[in-house]
Amino acid sequence: MNQLTGEHGKTLREIDRLLAEAPDDATRAELLRLRERLEAPELRDMARELEGSQPRPKGSLVLEFHDPLLPGFFTATGCVISAAVCLFAVLEGFEHPAVSVGGTPVNLWIVAAFAGACSALFTALSFQRSFSVRFDTEGMMATSNGARWRALRVGAMRWPSIRALHERPKDGVLEVRAADGGLLELPMRVVNYPILRQHLENMVMLYGERG
Repeated sequence: MNQLTGEHGKTLREIDRLLAEAPDDATRAELLRLRERLEAPELRDMARELEGSQPRPKGSLVLEFHDPLLPGFFTATGCVISAAVCLFAVLEGFEHPAVSVGGTPVNLWIVAAFAGACSALFTALSFQRSFSVRFDTEGMMATSNGARWRALRVGAMRWPSIRALHERPKDGVLEVRAADGGLLELPMRVVNYPILRQHLENMVMLYGERG
């Protein structure tokens, strides 16, 4: 009854196969730790929810990590303040369309229109990404937008090709190396980086280099 037949179950069966072929106790212990982590109740529940949802095209998006163009606090604060000013101006505008500020007459409807435009602008900016990493069932795709991460090596990598990870704290970059010598560079400042790192560590334990 607890058997999973989707990607989660396929991964567990692959680990069982590697366990049967493990050349030494150290490798076997490492694979057992990975299997125990993947069998955590929250991961099993998540897998069941995904399997019970509408079928997705092969290779469709499962997870996305990104580095926002502007800090979330800045865009959220700007959006809230602009929306509050817009609402205030609209409510006051019905009673007094024009008010005096420092001796200068101000049309509240113009203020409301400007504040509403600012709120929409901050909302749009909150969706802008300077770097994105997309994970699906087959691999990952990294893309860079703008100048901040232009120098990083981006592209695609399949999970069976992944071999090793290396963090560069000096410039805040995670290197992901492939069996064919390919290299992806991911910024460590992406949102939910610990989750991204843990997922990649799982793939390295499953497919990558072992001691």
